[in-house]
Parts: sequence; C-alpha cells; structure tokens
Amino acid sequence: MRFLRTFRLIFVFIALALPALACSGTAAGREPFFPHAGSRAYDVKSYDVDLAYSGSGRIRATARIALVARQRLAEISLDFRGPAVEKALVDSPAKFQRRGGKLIVTPSQPIPKGAPATVKVTYAGTPRAIVDPDGTQEGWIRTDDGALAVGEPQGTAAWIPCNNVPADKAKFRISISVPRGLKAVSNGRLTKVGRKGGEVTYSWREDSQMSPYLAVLDIGRGKLRKQVVDERPYWTLMDPRLAAGSRLVVETLPEVIAFEGRLFGGYPFDAAGSIVDFAPGLGYALESQSRPIYAFVPDLTTLVHETAHQWFGDSVGLKRWPNIWLNEGFATWTEWYYAERHGRRSAQQIFERLYRVPASNEAFWDPPSGHPGTPAHMFGPSVYVRGAMALQALRVKIGTKPFLRVLKSWTTEHRYNSADIGEFVALAEEVSRRDLSRFFHRWLYQ
Repeated sequence: MRFLRTFRLIFVFIALALPALACSGTAAGREPFFPHAGSRAYDVKSYDVDLAYSGSGRIRATARIALVARQRLAEISLDFRGPAVEKALVDSPAKFQRRGGKLIVTPSQPIPKGAPATVKVTYAGTPRAIVDPDGTQEGWIRTDDGALAVGEPQGTAAWIPCNNVPADKAKFRISISVPRGLKAVSNGRLTKVGRKGGEVTYSWREDSQMSPYLAVLDIGRGKLRKQVVDERPYWTLMDPRLAAGSRLVVETLPEVIAFEGRLFGGYPFDAAGSIVDFAPGLGYALESQSRPIYAFVPDLTTLVHETAHQWFGDSVGLKRWPNIWLNEGFATWTEWYYAERHGRRSAQQIFERLYRVPASNEAFWDPPSGHPGTPAHMFGPSVYVRGAMALQALRVKIGTKPFLRVLKSWTTEHRYNSADIGEFVALAEEVSRRDLSRFFHRWLYQ
C-alpha cells in the first residue's frame, strides 16, 4: 500500500546520493495498531452491498453481512464511520446505536454460538474521508467527477459496516447504481450491467476471500475497458485526463502478472485490472484486490509493486497489522527482482547501494521492519526498503533457488488465508534446513 510518488522520489534520492557503487460481541479484535477495530466474537462469511450514488456526493446503501457467531452474541459490533443509519435487522428488526467508530446492533434474541446470522444495515448521507495516523487520507475520497473509496488500513468503514481487521476475510458482492454518464468499478468480476430510467447499475463480485481493507469503489466519467488475456478478464477504468499516459497499465499488466505468476504460483484471482483516477490530495497507489488503485499515472516500478501485492497482502493476508513487512517488503523486493531479470540493476546492486545509508539515518533504518512500532510508521522506508533488503539478504544467505522456493511455497501454502512473520521464518528454516533465528532477529527486530 501507500506507494507514494513522494516516497518513490525519496527512495531514488537516497540511492543516487550514495557513493557509486468479547462475550457481548463488542470485544475489540485485539489488533495492536488499531485496538478498537474489529471483533473476535464472530466470523464474517460475506458482504453484499447495494449502493446508489446520487451524483451530488450522497449515497443510499444497504449492506448485508452474513456471519457465524464464535460465541453467544447478545449484540454485534461493526466498524462503521459512514453516514446516518436508518435501520438495522438481524434476520428481524433490531435495535442499534452509534458509539465512536462502532455500530452496535442488538438482535431481538441472542445468537447462539456456532449459529449463522445476517445483519442488514440501511444508511444514507455523504461519506467522509478518514485521516490516517501518518496524516494521509483514506476512506471516501471525493473526486471532480465522482468518488474513490480507499481502504487501507481503516478506510472501508467509511462506507461499509464491517469487521475491519485484516484476518477476517470474506466474499464480497458490491452493486453500484450511478446516473447515466458515470461508470462504477469495484473488485472482482463484472457480473451484470443494468439500465433503468436515468440510472446504470454495475454489479461486481469477488468470490475469493478478501480482507475488508482491500474493498474498492470508483465512480467517475472514465473509460471502462475490458480485455481478455489467457481467458482472464481485465477491467481497467481510466480517468480521461490520465488515459494517454496510462497505456502502460493496459499493455504491460498481463506481462507483469505472467512474470510474477511464474515466481509465486498462478495469479490467485479470476479477474484483474486497474483503476487510474486522479484524486486530488491522495497521491498514492493501493493494492485493492484484483484491481489496484493509481491516483496518478503509474510507472512500471509502481505497477510491478502493486501487482505483487495480489500475492503478498491480498491472497496471503496479514493476521495483524504489525506484520505489514510481509506485504510491503515482499512487494518492494519484487520490484528489484523484476528489474534484475529485465536487464537492469540487480537486486544485489540495489541492496549494496542502500546498505551504505548511514546508521544515523533513523528514518531509513528505524523502526525495525518486523515491528514498525506505531501505525504512523507502517508505510515508511524501514518497512518497504529495509524490508526488501532483509529478503535480499536471505536470498544471499540460503541461495537463490531455495529462496525462490520459499516464496512460492509461502504463497501456495497460505493462499486465500492469513499468516504471520513467525510462520514465514519457520518456512524459510524448513526449506533451507538452517537455523535462521539470529538472522531474522537482526534484520527484522534490531
């Protein structure tokens, strides 16, 4: 996530500057960086969202959340910072209240442990952006011709009531009705386009398990282009202002997916594509599942990075946010390896130049990649660049062939699931048949 243009410039500058060379159901999900987010009391199976966009910025939506109780539920706590809630049902009319960033829904009868239930929430109004701990924006971002919904790490709660922790993956169906002349894009496959009166409804479906923060929605006057490569549909929405410079996305993405598929195992989803939409003040790219967002014209490096996240972060998700290295370090290393395999600077050359960054440069080396410390440091150089250096150092230590086996085994064994750093360390030791505890402690935690 957060592949900032400014971050890219900082990275290049550094490289070039070096010498040549709970019981009630309201208990929080115990997410260290966002302790009030999520709930362990239930497991979401699917989200079904019908959303109508007026053209003036207002929405009216109904979200159906199918879940299974992990314990007896007297009430259901959902993360929601969106518009006013009009009504809620849990298979029958239910009481509800807003409390901070939570929507607390109380069913007429408690839900027994192990029982399924469907929560239906109807809401209307104008969604808002959310400001991250690092000062950037996410959530519902208004654009000149519509809106862009950005989810990582907490933004999906701005427009969908959800269990907003990365480990609670679910299937998604998102249907968006917009005035004629506008397009609407979300995750997965476009299953239907319906026209009625002055409205067009776009129905999207993501059947692979997906963390809530990976949900995306884009509304605007862009051109929606479909292409089919190797029997896989690619849908790309391009802002007219950025279309001329966005040919790289359409022309190169299939090759990037094929390259990364050879490395990490077959592409994990049944659809692909991109959203290229100018969003003033956003300035970053984001790995939304099956359809990354680019708020600017992406270069090849950015395209490679966000595509790598389809394996690292999307298919293989995080159990907890402090393990973000498993997403960002791996996607950054993939940039380096792609360059190496295409006749440019090798990953080791990049590593060696960066290794010369003085230890006094705390912004580069600290906090450690394996524990960024606070949410404000989740998307900093020590996670991305030092994180990629850790992987390149592992490659040198155990050899390229075993290292690549580790990566492919990781994406295969944890496909459509969530994992943590300890599991990656164990896999690397198993494949290499070496004790790597001191190595990982040095690179990830010191």
